[in-house]
Amino acid sequence: MAGTDDVTTPPELAGQAYESAVRSKAAQLKEKLINQTLKDVDSFKDAVWSQWAADHPGLDPSSSAEPNSTDIQRYMDTVRNDYYEWVVPAFERYLTPDPDAANAMIDTLNAIQNNFGGTADGTGNFTPSHPGLVRIGDALNDLTYWVGALQENFIDNFLSPLQNVALNEGTVAQVARELLLLNKINYIRHRNAVLKLLDASATALDNLVTKNPKPALWATLIVTSIGTVLTAGTAGTVLVLGTTLSIAGTLGQGLVPNQPVERQTDLSAPTAQEVAVNIADAIGRLDSDTEANDVRLVEGFKQAYDLISHLRSSYIASNTSGPLNVARPGLDSARPASIVGAAFRPSDY
Repeated sequence: MAGTDDVTTPPELAGQAYESAVRSKAAQLKEKLINQTLKDVDSFKDAVWSQWAADHPGLDPSSSAEPNSTDIQRYMDTVRNDYYEWVVPAFERYLTPDPDAANAMIDTLNAIQNNFGGTADGTGNFTPSHPGLVRIGDALNDLTYWVGALQENFIDNFLSPLQNVALNEGTVAQVARELLLLNKINYIRHRNAVLKLLDASATALDNLVTKNPKPALWATLIVTSIGTVLTAGTAGTVLVLGTTLSIAGTLGQGLVPNQPVERQTDLSAPTAQEVAVNIADAIGRLDSDTEANDVRLVEGFKQAYDLISHLRSSYIASNTSGPLNVARPGLDSARPASIVGAAFRPSDY
């Protein structure tokens, strides 16, 4: 079980376990589709006749001519060898991305956040976690023995802004980490949806519904390819995801929340061919939902980058202390002669 921070990928959705499940379930689904298609005799005969007629343009519909055994065998071979060749590759695409691929980066950002963190007592005194940053507090304590303008200016213009910057740098790491955690959650849920879709597809074939069949749909998969089947869908969804970039709200739903009934995809149909078409539609909606969540995460990273860049550049340009930078003091560019000549008084710092 691979995990990072408070988000752990369920074992059945991680590593070799997930890969094996997808490959085996997809292969089983393909065989189920082939076998059930050949069992759907009446609809199959209609499909054979429709395709045979298409291959013989100009045939009078009332003609007594019928496809011969060679024609029937040819189309049965087509079902076995062509109709469902798209199934396994369609689901093998979902072997990546791996939700745990960014674990090392998430852990590093967590360490950075913790290094910039600390504790505060009841009087407002803050103690950083990292020994190097503790020196800021030591300097503030040392300055209690100073008096005058130099003491005030050094605290107000350097030490206090520096301490604020350290805390805010921890917040920057936290924002980046939580965005990566959201991305991880999205792909955990995506993998869960893939396995549920495979299971639901198999169930739909095991429980073909009784209603008016649509033989015309049989011919659609003869010309179906990986490129046409995997286009993004429009309506509906097979994946439930949070609509806001909130790690707390997202985790509150659970890593793999149960789908409301109204948001589940109905794959049922009277024939295997129609189930296959429904599966293709569901795959398209899954891709569309996944892309939408990727776009939201990209937008979240972009907003964070834009805000951080603005905060840094605007305050640096005006040489004033801000949330993420400390103003450069006049002493920074002072010449030795200026200091020796007393050009810098305590109040100038």
